[in-house]
Amino acid sequence: MSDETPIPVDPARVRAVLAVMGWYDDREHTDLAGVLWELAEEVIRAADAASPETHVIDIRPDGWDIRHPTSCPADLSACPLRDVTGPGMAASWPPAPPGRYECFVNDLGDRFLLGDRVDQEEVRTDG
Repeated sequence: MSDETPIPVDPARVRAVLAVMGWYDDREHTDLAGVLWELAEEVIRAADAASPETHVIDIRPDGWDIRHPTSCPADLSACPLRDVTGPGMAASWPPAPPGRYECFVNDLGDRFLLGDRVDQEEVRTDG
């Protein structure tokens, strides 16, 4: 076991995982003494570790969706991409072939930037 202090987890997120799993807050119960709470924290840490650190746009022939990183505000109306992903994008759509790409807002907050493709298909060669 590591001596590192685990990354703190927002208690509201832990309560949400407990509710979804059908578990109860066991921090004050002597039978489990916080085991379920700690498991819920570990679930959140694992999900956060698997989450992208940047926004990812999924471009499909029939449209697009953006996957938000865990660092994005819970209120998506405060997401930095909100103001640059809307009707104005239609004029230059699609910005790339179908696939999944990192995406960003420029430093002025007024332009959508497409980053690296994150679902690059493996290149096959004969030989």
